[in-house]
Amino acid sequence: MKNPYCVFDKQEREEIHKKYNLAALVRDMMAGGAFKSYEQEVSDEMRRRLGEARDLGGVIVPYCALVRDAAETLGRPQSGVVSGIGGNGSALVSTDLLADGYINPLSARLVTKRAGAVFLDGLRGNIALPKGGNVSITWATVEGGAVGEVAPKFSQVVGTPHTLGAYTDITHQLVTQSSLPVQNLVGELILQALARGIDSAAFSGSGSDGQPLGIVNTSGVSSIDGITADEPTRADILRFIAALDGADVETERAVWVAGAAVKAKLAGTLDLQLVKNVAGTENVGGVTGAHYLLSNGKIEEYPFFTSGLCPAKSLFFGDFSQLIIAGWGDGVTLTVDPYTRSKDGGVRIVVMKDVDIMVRHGEAFAKGVILS
Repeated sequence: MKNPYCVFDKQEREEIHKKYNLAALVRDMMAGGAFKSYEQEVSDEMRRRLGEARDLGGVIVPYCALVRDAAETLGRPQSGVVSGIGGNGSALVSTDLLADGYINPLSARLVTKRAGAVFLDGLRGNIALPKGGNVSITWATVEGGAVGEVAPKFSQVVGTPHTLGAYTDITHQLVTQSSLPVQNLVGELILQALARGIDSAAFSGSGSDGQPLGIVNTSGVSSIDGITADEPTRADILRFIAALDGADVETERAVWVAGAAVKAKLAGTLDLQLVKNVAGTENVGGVTGAHYLLSNGKIEEYPFFTSGLCPAKSLFFGDFSQLIIAGWGDGVTLTVDPYTRSKDGGVRIVVMKDVDIMVRHGEAFAKGVILS
């Protein structure tokens, strides 16, 4: 069974799950790749199958080898919080499925994907997504007359590869281990490094200096100005929703995303319109509970996600299905740097991935600064 996120079929993925040793690959690369390991053979086969895909050098590591089988994690509930490695170790637990139900483990770590973004991986060449305009309406001037013919205007949102580089340092003692938990840990560190770079670009990419163009800098995104710093109100919140409604954006799938400081501010801000009576005085006797802007993981009944990778002082609201995260090739390209950490025996693992951020409709998003 072929999977759209992997050049290997089900049987080949199962073999990789059984035989692939990420720690052994790192050790071999530290030694200069003196012998042709199974892992290098997998990389060569991926290069052969990828054909014209860009070659970033190093060894190509398939996603299904980065985090190995972890059947006990099936059904683990997803969180709306992305925060690196958690204190309880939950972020170290594999979330990709067995080969028969394989999902891309990188996409599972993207807060933008959890918020609804579309993740397209395994691309070969540049892509162009159609962007349709509104259909113009005309009326017949007389009974039986023909209506005017107005052709709708269409455009394209083009995606081209932008090379993302990320790295993580591991200790000498860790790389000498070969156990499955250690391999999962190394794979998790690699995936987290990439996910952080992609999510950051999705929000704030400048579109220059090799970066993709993120939501903040995309034309058409509504900017909610005039919010009093550190004093957001329900009226301010409703302006975000009104911005999407005014652009005829269907908000059924819309969500909020902000950093931890904005979350804390919204969760601790009372909606004063709800705790005052009709006369405008404090309705002490009539209030049975506090009403906060953010409550039970929602703002105005729309889900709220927390990410430390969006601008720290800003609040985002939008239909993230209009955000496309495109990835070229399959898996990631890995190189090993044994020199930077040579004094303490550590190893720096550098990973590279070709990606692009594509916002189909900027009008599907609104942003505003909440904190000073």
